[in-house]
Amino acid sequence: MRRLVAAGTVRRLSKGYYDVPRVNARIGVLSPTPEAIIAAHARKTGATIERPELDAANRLGLTTQVVARPIYRTNLFPRELKIGGQTIRLQTAGPRSLARDTNPAELVIDALQAIGKAHVTEREVAKVREFVHEHGLEKKLRQRARRAPSWMLPIIDDILSEDNDADG
Repeated sequence: MRRLVAAGTVRRLSKGYYDVPRVNARIGVLSPTPEAIIAAHARKTGATIERPELDAANRLGLTTQVVARPIYRTNLFPRELKIGGQTIRLQTAGPRSLARDTNPAELVIDALQAIGKAHVTEREVAKVREFVHEHGLEKKLRQRARRAPSWMLPIIDDILSEDNDADG
């Protein structure tokens, strides 16, 4: 690795973390993305790492906000990764909150949680309804709703009732 670093083929970001530097013609050498750092840390430690809740709302198109200092959720100990000039915080979370990859209904719950009770409008409900219908998540969302916060239940009912009316 030392020879590859000396040759400039690989860049050492931190102890045990390396990457192949990407170069932009105008800017020059680019920093690694937080997602690349998180993926490398997950491979190295075997950790499960999830994106922040607000990111779920962004992915569903409910908000255009981007988290400035994201706190990623993990099944390992909380820590701060200082790699490649970036600081990434990892916070311990339970297995249920790390289930987004296996249960996309968790993405819906996280998105609603991120925008909050006071900010859920009919526009957001329509977008979530479309996502749920498009991915066939009605049954999974209904099951997941049993453990959702009480303020969210009427919103989930609205999402699911409109789906049922549209289907016949």
